[in-house]
Amino acid sequence: MQIGKDSFVVIEYSLRLSDGSYVKGENAPASMNFVVGYGQLIPALEEALVGLEQGARKNLTIPAAEAFGERDQSQIMTFNLSQFPAGKDLVAGKWAIAKNSETGSQYSYFVAAKTDTTITLDYNHPLAGKELHYDLKVVHVRPALAEELEFIRPCEHGEKTE
Repeated sequence: MQIGKDSFVVIEYSLRLSDGSYVKGENAPASMNFVVGYGQLIPALEEALVGLEQGARKNLTIPAAEAFGERDQSQIMTFNLSQFPAGKDLVAGKWAIAKNSETGSQYSYFVAAKTDTTITLDYNHPLAGKELHYDLKVVHVRPALAEELEFIRPCEHGEKTE
């Protein structure tokens, strides 16, 4: 079976950056499963997998612009600690997670710098501006089950009212 929309796929992979450093799979391959066509992967990776069959191996490079985008300087912001009192407890060089109490959504940011009066936060994705190098193997491909599709697109399934 070839990978296509509504395929349940399991891959094993290693992911490196252009400098040779590993993001995943340095000592043993990482594993990931997903259903094709529902935005569970970066689009360029998903597109590269379409048409492959179980057992296929592929090396591919995804440019930064097609992965997590280029670094965006407008996403690096400096705040006065008097305006952002929670920043007093943050540590430069570490990642932090913020939570929206109304929606429950979470997002992460990097504490780029901190002084006695200011804090600089970087909201770029950690892999923004990085070219991604995948070495992967398609371990398993099958049609997604109705229950799996219902889980990933709940608004499109269920009882219909007349």
